[in-house]
Amino acid sequence: MNLLVARIEKSWYQGKWWNAWLLPLSGLFFLLSHGRRLWLTRIKKASKNNSIPVVVIGNINVGGTGKTPLTCRLVELLGQKDIQVGIISRGYGSDAPYYPYRLTKGEGADIVGDEPKLLRDRLGCPVVIDSDRNAAIELLSKQGVDLILSDDGLQHYKMARDYEVVVLDSTRQLGNRWLLPAGPLREGAWRLSEVDCIIYNGSDNDGAEDLDGLSMEIVPSAWVNAKTGERKSLDYFAGKNLHALAGIGNPQRFFSTLDALNVNHQDHVFADHHAFVVSDLNLADQYSSQVVMTEKDWVKCSDFADESMWYLEINARLNTKLETKLMNDLTSLVHAS
Repeated sequence: MNLLVARIEKSWYQGKWWNAWLLPLSGLFFLLSHGRRLWLTRIKKASKNNSIPVVVIGNINVGGTGKTPLTCRLVELLGQKDIQVGIISRGYGSDAPYYPYRLTKGEGADIVGDEPKLLRDRLGCPVVIDSDRNAAIELLSKQGVDLILSDDGLQHYKMARDYEVVVLDSTRQLGNRWLLPAGPLREGAWRLSEVDCIIYNGSDNDGAEDLDGLSMEIVPSAWVNAKTGERKSLDYFAGKNLHALAGIGNPQRFFSTLDALNVNHQDHVFADHHAFVVSDLNLADQYSSQVVMTEKDWVKCSDFADESMWYLEINARLNTKLETKLMNDLTSLVHAS
């Protein structure tokens, strides 16, 4: 079954007709999802209970596209303008004592989820998790924030929003453009015409006409020891053999980054949001005694990581046109509220 799922997902981005047998299921998915969307946007339309602007950062296809690094960068840029940002998240994989739940620094990913922990520990801003995002917004609105970022939640139509951002992988984009499960899309390509900003992750080219000039790049900044926090320059592992593990939506992006850093690596792929245990990291052998991972994976391994393990710290670099647009649009939302 795992091999079948992997083959289906691989075909999403190869333009093959091999998945055509799944189109009836995609038709059923369309009827159910579109019916739900019409109900929540036309009949039982969501309404806001406060004046704080809500910005959704999401995508219309499954898999990692770079939403979390973008969220981090926006919090940093808005902070430079003295705008206090709070973040809400579903908290996938969390087991908090109650919901909505406001994170405190240093809590385990098994309690609060991997992405919320990464955002809270790295940024220090208020982060609230709840599958009911309206309840999360209500709690966060009491924390003195000027703007709320929703990490994912584009299809959570029970939540009213003021601004929508969609992040697409510049290489994979929409794949075969079919809905799940025949393709990678949660909603049809038509949905892109309704959002406020489409960002293509994978280029920082200011003049990329085919990307409308709104693009960003995920760039590595340092190697960080998973146990001690020691930082090393990006060329620290150049030419060395390493075990590389990834439990993210698009692991190939991480492995390609390692290639660009001239690292020799043996890959170990886990499911997105995988709950790591000690045995998953017992990879040392004659090939290498060291393990590298993404920062998102590290937050789930920090309690049992040792000094032979490192994570790659990354940042989102927005091109000039994109940064200008987002800062103008989001600061205008805050000042108008």
